[in-house]
Amino acid sequence: MNKSRIDAVSLALLGLASAITGAVYGRLPQQMPVHFNLYGKPDGWMGKPVGAWLLLGLTLVTWLLVRFGAALLPKQARERMAASPVALVGLLTVGFFVGLQLLVLHAALTSAASMGSSFGVLFGVYWIVLAQVLPRVRRNPFIGIRTAWTLSSDENWARTHRFGARAFTLGGLVAVLAALASMPAIAIGAILVSALAPVVWSFVVAHRLPPEA
Repeated sequence: MNKSRIDAVSLALLGLASAITGAVYGRLPQQMPVHFNLYGKPDGWMGKPVGAWLLLGLTLVTWLLVRFGAALLPKQARERMAASPVALVGLLTVGFFVGLQLLVLHAALTSAASMGSSFGVLFGVYWIVLAQVLPRVRRNPFIGIRTAWTLSSDENWARTHRFGARAFTLGGLVAVLAALASMPAIAIGAILVSALAPVVWSFVVAHRLPPEA
């Protein structure tokens, strides 16, 4: 699938989520849950006119940055972005946020006491799929595992992202299993640990390799 078709799917998902939000808008409570704790229990609310659409707006902005932010970069960075699967990363990001939007709508419509298991499964699946794409992303300041060490070295970037792919896959699997076992805090913990592990690894690699010019 080429970039234009992937972009079309991304925008179609965003449009579908917008249509669903519009269809249920009249049934939504005046105060929307917009923040949840580690156990998936709502602990932050916002008025319906903003709360119902905030996440979709952030999704659009994020997608635009991922897909077209390369235009703001120097030539070499633009070329590396062009060689990366940015359209696919954009699609995965949109899919993840659309999933979050649907869960938020469900929580608002049903007054669910906890969405921890659902959030954990969504995070875990997203993490696993993203892991398969990470090794194909080339050094850039917008997407990927961006630390001072990965951004200064192609070799560090490549090694860190190969390690990150394994860490994300393991973390995602643990998150899904923990969420299905009704242990949402462990699920989120697995995601956080797997996100931090590649950062530490990039530091280790940096002290094993000479810096690139």
